[in-house]
Amino acid sequence: MAKKPTSDNEGTLAAFTSHLRLMENRTAQTVGTYTAHVRTFCRYLDKEYDGLALAKIETRHIHLFLLHEGERGISEGTRSLAYFALKALYNFLLAIGDVEVNPALKVPIRHSQHLRTEVYTDPQADQILAWALAQDGQRWEVGHTLLATLRYSGMRLTELATLRLDQVDFGARRMSIIGKGQKPRMIPIPPALAPALGHHLNVVRPTLTTSPFVFVNPGSHEDTQFYGWIGPRTIYQMVRTAGEEAGVSGRHFPHRWRH
Repeated sequence: MAKKPTSDNEGTLAAFTSHLRLMENRTAQTVGTYTAHVRTFCRYLDKEYDGLALAKIETRHIHLFLLHEGERGISEGTRSLAYFALKALYNFLLAIGDVEVNPALKVPIRHSQHLRTEVYTDPQADQILAWALAQDGQRWEVGHTLLATLRYSGMRLTELATLRLDQVDFGARRMSIIGKGQKPRMIPIPPALAPALGHHLNVVRPTLTTSPFVFVNPGSHEDTQFYGWIGPRTIYQMVRTAGEEAGVSGRHFPHRWRH
């Protein structure tokens, strides 16, 4: 069982986590990812440098840590994320005066080519929506509008999953949401989305579970946590299924639609 970081480093890590969450308004996923990578770095310091304090780290320590991660089979993409987490950590320590320079800035690292942006062409997006529209049953009746909203609004996954009926002003052709970093923003409902969304709100949604959310999983049961809405994991699965079944190449995930 892996040891916890030394108490000093544990306190620094806790402060960094709070800073990401409360001051930078990072998403829960980013906070969790960065915290996990810094915790791994702390365990490395405990083992290799007898618990050297995070505030006393030099560039060479980070470089050797990333080499160590590579030697134990950690992928290039994951090592890039670890680097970004440590860079953010030392930006935080620099801001509060615990360090004088950010030691991560001079680390020689080539960032993963696998982090490239994947996009759908218009014909590919049309192909996926056509497949969803052709399916029987309420799951893909909802799914088609969900995919169309991803395509034409550029919403993030969590924004779509938590979109409430009172956030949609169909008459004014706009949606009011609280986006990344708790920042409010207005999203227009473009002409290409209006027919599908209007049909969903006026015809499909009234036949589904009563709840405040726009998108509801027709197959959810009353005793489950996702009853009355549609969870991010289900949306992810629907995006993947629609892309694969429509015969479109590449990986399929909600953020790909944002591009």
